[in-house]
Amino acid sequence: MTPLVRPAPRAARDTAKRLLEEIALDAGRSGFALEESQRQAAGRLAALGAEVTVRRRTLSRKAPRSLYLHGPVGRGKTWLMDSFFDHLNARKRRVHFHDFFRKLHAGTHESSAGSSTAIQHSVDALLDGIDLLCFDEFHVHDVGDGMFIARLLRTAAERRIPLAVTSNYAPDDLLPNPLWHDHFLPTIAAIKEMMDVVKIDGSSDFRRFPATGSNGPLGFESFRAGQIITPGTPRQLGRLGLFTPSASQSRVLTPTTQPIVLKNSDPDVLWVGFEELCGGLTSTSDYLVLAETFTTWVIDDVPSPAEADAASAPAWQRFSNVVDVLHDLDITLFLIGRGPLDWDIKAEGNGLPVDLARIASRLSLLGRSHPEDDGAREEAAGS
Repeated sequence: MTPLVRPAPRAARDTAKRLLEEIALDAGRSGFALEESQRQAAGRLAALGAEVTVRRRTLSRKAPRSLYLHGPVGRGKTWLMDSFFDHLNARKRRVHFHDFFRKLHAGTHESSAGSSTAIQHSVDALLDGIDLLCFDEFHVHDVGDGMFIARLLRTAAERRIPLAVTSNYAPDDLLPNPLWHDHFLPTIAAIKEMMDVVKIDGSSDFRRFPATGSNGPLGFESFRAGQIITPGTPRQLGRLGLFTPSASQSRVLTPTTQPIVLKNSDPDVLWVGFEELCGGLTSTSDYLVLAETFTTWVIDDVPSPAEADAASAPAWQRFSNVVDVLHDLDITLFLIGRGPLDWDIKAEGNGLPVDLARIASRLSLLGRSHPEDDGAREEAAGS
């Protein structure tokens, strides 16, 4: 339950008003107006920013309430965080889920101390010297990552450092795997205790339907340059500058602990089969390491999500993690399958990830190549 808000001092009210006006102006410059749920979230962010700013000036030891923004994909959560973070005048740090855990795991592996001590050192480094931590794309699929999150929340509370979090999940839906969900219940309770939970649930998916007069969401230009290709004929691939590697080009890489057989030896392009990349024991850490080397990814033999049992549930979840990583790091992605490669379907009862809507929204940014496209081009060329 959201606590009652006591009247803020004038300095806090003025700062909150300024932040809210700046966010609204940013929306106007981007070609759209804030929806009602976005306005409410923007107002709560502005109030948090004002509390953080005034607290720093007055040296108050009372910590502001943390904020947890959640809702469906494409409703503007990250956009709101962008604007808020840009205009907030405070000691602040912003991290993304995948980047946070990549650094956390790296620090744990490289430290000579015990794992618990290494984790605490990484959390301490994340929180040192700031008044506010902004955490994007907060989600938990692994019980080990859940333990790290619990440590982060506990340490932030001890240091009286508030968090501003965006997520596609309500707190009760975090770590949805029924085998592990009960283990995360104490952390969910802590999130609901220390954070105000605000839902952003407007009717528009701004990733799919940019506001009239705008150029659409900015950023992710490299990711947007990718294509979903069905069925992947040589002519289709050739038009995109893609040529199926020969068997002699294959090589094996071990990004962390699991060897992965790549189909190519190009220094910039990773070409790999769906089953090889997602059907084994690879993890998000593997994808993050590979993304540091390869600026273009080609994943072929992608099964159709519409086919029952086309891939195992763990394989689809790993595929979801791959898309997350490549989208967030702005890596060009080509997906090749015999089709149909359509993720706008219900995820119930077919092994697909429960967060399929987020992946469908992200993949909607990619172009599509179909066999009929070739015929249309040839007809146009001959006319």
